[in-house]
Amino acid sequence: MTARFFCEKINRKLKNENSFVVLQTLSETMDVKTKVLSRAAELFLQIGIRNVTMDFLAADLGMSKRTIYEFFGQKDALVIETLHFMIRMENEETIRLIESAENVVEALYLIIKRKKELRGTHPVVFLEDVKRYIPQLLESLFLHEDDLRQNSPSYLLLERGIKEGIFRKSLDLKLVDSFLQELLTVMHTSQRIVLLKAEGHQLLENIFIPYFRGICTQKGINLMNDFFNLEE
Repeated sequence: MTARFFCEKINRKLKNENSFVVLQTLSETMDVKTKVLSRAAELFLQIGIRNVTMDFLAADLGMSKRTIYEFFGQKDALVIETLHFMIRMENEETIRLIESAENVVEALYLIIKRKKELRGTHPVVFLEDVKRYIPQLLESLFLHEDDLRQNSPSYLLLERGIKEGIFRKSLDLKLVDSFLQELLTVMHTSQRIVLLKAEGHQLLENIFIPYFRGICTQKGINLMNDFFNLEE
């Protein structure tokens, strides 16, 4: 074995070891960040966003405030990333319902059922605090056209519905899904809807269910009528 070959072998070994160390460090860093996001989400839901200061979160986690600032820079960035984290967790559950359902109408029924069960579990203080961040949150979620599909389970629902012959083939998926996302935003931010004091079931029965029924084929309409006890 020549000295040059030996040196090259050692360098390759060191490079591999360094790569492993870098990957391990990145993994540990991500674990810590996920821990921060997970706990921040829990606290936001318990006591609201404004009441969770960086000092409070650091003390609760038993870590230095500097560590949290290194990850997020400022509280607004922490809030947006935490809301992203919460949306990803909820999206994963929604996708699981879509994939496990026999058809998209059953999936829609299960999703609405879950939303009804969750509604009222979030404290008013959180719902009020989060309104301030909705425009910034939506802007960060949909920066590129590819984000429409990646960050929207309803896109997958619509896509599957067309394949199953339940939604009309002529639909522009991106346009319809974008409208649904905007509709959700309006429901959470519209002062007019707030003044009406509409309950969740009223919004579903008067807005969402009729809209979905309206984009159905006859096959989809029949399924909607059966699942949601709709009358002609």
